Amino acid sequence: MAFGLIGLTACTKAGGDALGRGDRLLTQGRTDQAIAEYRLAERQQGEDPSILARLAHAYVLSGDDETALQIYSQLLRADSSYRYQAAADLTAAARDADGRGNEEEMSRLLEPVVASDLSLVPADLRRKLGDHAFDQGDYADALPLLLSLPEDPGVDSRVLYETARSFEELGGCGEALTYFRRYLDVAPGDGSAEANSARWHYGNCLYEVATQQRQAGRSDHALASLDSLVAVGVPRTLQDRAQYLRGEVLLGQGRSQEALEAFESVLRLDPARTGPVARQAEERIRQIRYGG
Repeated sequence: MAFGLIGLTACTKAGGDALGRGDRLLTQGRTDQAIAEYRLAERQQGEDPSILARLAHAYVLSGDDETALQIYSQLLRADSSYRYQAAADLTAAARDADGRGNEEEMSRLLEPVVASDLSLVPADLRRKLGDHAFDQGDYADALPLLLSLPEDPGVDSRVLYETARSFEELGGCGEALTYFRRYLDVAPGDGSAEANSARWHYGNCLYEVATQQRQAGRSDHALASLDSLVAVGVPRTLQDRAQYLRGEVLLGQGRSQEALEAFESVLRLDPARTGPVARQAEERIRQIRYGG
């Protein structure tokens, strides 16, 4: 990287000679000696951002990514105007770590850039960071990375799956439904573990959203969600509750015959009639048929 990113303005303060020597040594490729001069300037002037920027860049050139990361983190907390230089250096180091298969190091190197300006992280690395955070269960970190990826009609179904699951894990089933639907539209119908998982979680969110919609008085929306849950067929453990809730909503709308059919569906799902939902459905059926 051209050292001109930092700027080589003549320094008249104490330590200026050390900075000048460091700059000249760095352009000559004598990185370790340049670092020594910059450290001298730091001792003389204190933690001036222009000195920290030189030090961080020199440590990247020397291959000491960990020290560079520490200094860049410190520098960006003091002066965010250096975010472009930090992004260029740390992105290059992160790509190297990724090439070595070290996802943890890649993620750590990009942390200050993500915190400073997410848009400075290239889309392919944002994708890798999102995947890594999702795999680690860090859904709050994964979601903004996944949402920042460019909108593309041919987007990888894995991104849709991870986005939907992250929303769900963070309590946003309403938002998750959109991404589950898009995933199921493009996912291969091969019965893969991921596709089966998506359908299960989609159904789970449909039930949660239907319950919220009913409580909010949006009965038509609740019915639509419950109908979708019945159509998807999973989770199986929610099918009797979905039919019972459908019956309750329909009964509230005065659609007694349709409600009766929904309550009877509960009994077909639990022919032994041992579950609490089946007993409640039986009571509703008696009320509809005989009053009371």
